[in-house]
Parts: sequence; structure tokens; C-alpha cells
Amino acid sequence: MPRGVFLVFTNCTDPAREEEFNRWYSHTHLPDLSAAKGFVSARRYVNLDPDGSPAKYVAAYEFESDNLSESVQDLVRVAMKALADGRHIECIEGGQSFLLQEIDPASLEPLEHLDYPREIPESIREGVQQVLDGE
Repeated sequence: MPRGVFLVFTNCTDPAREEEFNRWYSHTHLPDLSAAKGFVSARRYVNLDPDGSPAKYVAAYEFESDNLSESVQDLVRVAMKALADGRHIECIEGGQSFLLQEIDPASLEPLEHLDYPREIPESIREGVQQVLDGE
């Protein structure tokens, strides 16, 4: 059965309610959304370097489902029901979201021979250097 993750980027629109926002998200919203079809787990993350980034938070919802898009649609329906029931905070701003399907290693044959160039491509070298420099 396909596995996937739905990433949702969000912000709290009221800095004075940031703690309430995080308490609501972790202890009300995520448990509410666990009722979605194919739901496996959810985790939240905070951006450690939000300057210039469109979102401070990201939630990762993991699904196991024959139809991952359908599971995400059900997740949204569950969230809208929570809103109608007065269980959805209003100081939330949604950003981008992405649905990703796991690449199952068992579906691929391993490579038998590896002889790749030993020089790191410039585009990768720059990114690696930024991480090593703490940027």
C-alpha cells in the first residue's frame, strides 16, 4: 500500500498568541486530524531560521492509503468539521503544502557497479559549504 507524507507550512498570525497556537496545534488539531482516512502519524517542526522563509512551522502528516490524494482530501474535511465545531483556532495562516509519495526501495533493483566521478558538482559544493559554515 502506498505511503506518503503531506507537508503543510503555517504561521501564527498573532505573536501574542504563539504559545496558545502551539498548544492548540499539538494537543487539539493533530488529534482531531488523526481521524482522517489512512492517517498514520503527524509531527510538527519549527523553522530554526525563519528569516526570509514563508513559514515558521511545518506539519508532516503521514498516510498509508491506496489513494493518497483522497486521504489528504479527507484530512481537509476533518479540519473543516473541527472548524464548524468551534475547535479550529483563527490565528493561523496557511502557506504552501506538498503531497509526497514514498519511493519504496523494494521496488528498485540495486546498482551492481558504482564508478561515479569523485569531483563534487559545484552546485552541491556550494550547498554543502553553506551547511558547514552554519549559514
